[in-house]
Amino acid sequence: MADRISKVSDKKDRKTIKFTYEGIDYTLEFTPYSIRKMEKDGFDFTNMDKQVINLGYDLFRGAFISRHNYVPVEKRDEIYNALPAEDENGNNLIAILSDMMKDEIDYIVSKPSGNVRWVMG
Repeated sequence: MADRISKVSDKKDRKTIKFTYEGIDYTLEFTPYSIRKMEKDGFDFTNMDKQVINLGYDLFRGAFISRHNYVPVEKRDEIYNALPAEDENGNNLIAILSDMMKDEIDYIVSKPSGNVRWVMG
């Protein structure tokens, strides 16, 4: 359980997508843990602009990892297919997911340094 808490409890304010599907509330986000898991599972961040067909599905599936990893991939795809491409403000779902992921990658790369000192020995 401690591992689960550490995956979502760092103090960064993140952009999220919230919705209710079949009476269940979902909050989607990207965290360092979810980005690492996506990369480990084969997601190619450098080819995002070339994976047009799979990109939306892959980003949507990955945004579940942080808070809703228990949801089966088939259910994630079902939910993705049930959502409109744009919200009521005209925001494109794939573009928002991409921006959320890019923000998290920027955070990972430039995150504040820790307070543990180390030296090469």
